[in-house]
Amino acid sequence: MLPVIAELLLTLACTVAAWLALREQMGWRALGFLSMAIAALLGALEYGGIALLAEPHHLASVVSGAAGLPLIALGRLSGAPVQRAVVLLACMALVMMPSQVTLLTNLVALLVIAWPGRSRRYVLALLGALLFIGSGLLIGTQGELAGMARRELFHLGLMAAIVAWAFARLGSGLPRLQRALAARHKSP
Repeated sequence: MLPVIAELLLTLACTVAAWLALREQMGWRALGFLSMAIAALLGALEYGGIALLAEPHHLASVVSGAAGLPLIALGRLSGAPVQRAVVLLACMALVMMPSQVTLLTNLVALLVIAWPGRSRRYVLALLGALLFIGSGLLIGTQGELAGMARRELFHLGLMAAIVAWAFARLGSGLPRLQRALAARHKSP
């Protein structure tokens, strides 16, 4: 039952974050959160007893794992249709890249998400990035930790990261160095 609850909580957090992103016209970000929500919902259904969803859940997790964070970091859906097509092609390419490339891309996306001055509540953006990293590197998905399956702790950690990002009101586009430095050295 706990695997289903953890996946449903992650689904809910991602869906709310996607809705908030759409309200701020952050189409790429909403798509990134929705990719995570779909993977989590398929996981909840699989762990709830629908075994034939194991493969779709795995595929959705791979797509979300490769393209979700870069889309969240990108934020606003702007530019010409050609630029949008390039972003979608890049996401498709990320899915087919070796895991080391995907990991590097996700780390860069987390850096962009947590960049000072890029979100309205920088501390929450940084907290979300640290929770996301901690869930993957410290918790993982195999075995148990303190008598609880690591997979569920991993999903709850991701949920906490998504909630932090939803409250951080993340910005869009590439971070600007001058604005980040000004935010860091602001006088009280």
